Amino acid sequence: MSDLKSEIKIVLLLIKKDIKESLKNRTAVMIIMLPLFASLMFSLVGSQEIVRNFEIGISGNSAEELVSYIDNNFKNFSMQEYQNSERGRVDAASGNIDAFIEYRRNREKIEDKYNIFLDSRDSVNYFILRENISMLLKRFHGIEEEISFSFNSAAEIDTASSILPVWLTVTITMIGLMLISGSLSEEKDNNTLAALLVSRVKASQIIVSKSLFALLLTIIASSLMGALNGAFSISLARLSAAFIIITAGSMVFSGLGLMISLFTDSQSSARSISTVIYFPIIFPALVADVSPLTQRLARFFPSYYLYRALDKILVYSGSNFSIFLELIFLALFAVIFYFIIYFHLRRTDSIAE
Repeated sequence: MSDLKSEIKIVLLLIKKDIKESLKNRTAVMIIMLPLFASLMFSLVGSQEIVRNFEIGISGNSAEELVSYIDNNFKNFSMQEYQNSERGRVDAASGNIDAFIEYRRNREKIEDKYNIFLDSRDSVNYFILRENISMLLKRFHGIEEEISFSFNSAAEIDTASSILPVWLTVTITMIGLMLISGSLSEEKDNNTLAALLVSRVKASQIIVSKSLFALLLTIIASSLMGALNGAFSISLARLSAAFIIITAGSMVFSGLGLMISLFTDSQSSARSISTVIYFPIIFPALVADVSPLTQRLARFFPSYYLYRALDKILVYSGSNFSIFLELIFLALFAVIFYFIIYFHLRRTDSIAE
């Protein structure tokens, strides 16, 4: 029991040391503050996203013919049939699909046959969906004249919080990749790490303390961003899910940052590698929906799963949200990175070299 208390005490002292050093480090302060101020700015002015491929749900008797027509003639639309119209509306409100069409075959007028619910998260995509769905329905029925279909917002989206998942993803990635990799490398350059290792401190304790330090900074920055963008108005279940995802994301990118530091021989090398790989890691998450190719490529990057999970939790409404898949992949990336760190520590003489 005394050994466990001693281990915890050492880890806490190392975290305290990292906090004091980070307050003196301008780079660390800038990494935290720049995305924070940027998120505040974007919460005030709003944002526009890249046009994406759309997933549309549909329910109603004899809807199969419309589904087949859309699948055969429109590549940017993926159709999903629902037996229950209420489930389709809930999925549209939760962001699981972009639009839901309730097909009412027994109505006389064409415009009354369709009750359409759109994901209103982004105004640009909202109007693109309106135009495209109107166009494909008119073509399906062979109608040339203008028709006013019934479009409804599936759920009210808070514009201020719609950009929050982007800035959280950016911040979590930057803390792990740039701050943590630079912090450990700096201690190697200054021989601080060597001095710690000749004392009672173990290499594993340093890794744990750096990871917890990254998590602490991530939670503080995320809480501030959430407060600025009204995220604390969501349900307790969503806040708890957001905390779990943010923790998982922090572990992934702090693990990657520690890997970079362990496999480089200087602070400048670690920062250079972090800077070079930062954009390729973060970019796929933000442009995944541009095309089927980018969707497939993005699945190889942890930032994609972090962004998707935060988007589902913080932006969309309703209780029907599922982040299980994203959490599994984030956990898998974290396990892989820390296993690499573990095996590196077992075969190397010292992490201070």
